[in-house]
Amino acid sequence: MNTAAVAKELGVSTKTVQRWVKQLNLPMERNELGHYHYGQNDLELLKNVREQLHNGVLLQDIKAVAKTFEETSAAAAEETIEETSTPENDSRIDELEAKLQLLEQKLNHKADAVVSYQLLQHRREMEELNTKIQKIEQTIDILFAQLPDAQTEPALTFEHQKVGKRKGLLKSIFSL
Repeated sequence: MNTAAVAKELGVSTKTVQRWVKQLNLPMERNELGHYHYGQNDLELLKNVREQLHNGVLLQDIKAVAKTFEETSAAAAEETIEETSTPENDSRIDELEAKLQLLEQKLNHKADAVVSYQLLQHRREMEELNTKIQKIEQTIDILFAQLPDAQTEPALTFEHQKVGKRKGLLKSIFSL
């Protein structure tokens, strides 16, 4: 039974039912989507909680009832687990474990393939850089071979004009 059906049966809102479950720490079952799933025992407990609240008992005082419910529900859960351990379930568990191992192997293989691809790409980039370095070295060798020819030419010189002596500050002021 879902929260809405329980709330309708108790005559309270769904939020109230959820609040009771949360504040009383009631171990309710949940489905695969995370929604509460209530059994007949859960419904009886919630009816008991509602009656106590109508009689004036505080929610904090109801916690003792919730703890006894937890103990009985834990024992019932253990019995349910023991009952569900069948050969069909065991074979299903084995099948799921085999699938899990297969997926792990595929994941490891994929990771290895990615690393190998990255290494090959890195090696290709290194080879390209080595080729470029060799071309640059050849260009430098050619330039050094041409360098002695350039040294035989006379160096360019510029004629410097002699800079005149500056007049003193007073002379420059009065010479105007």
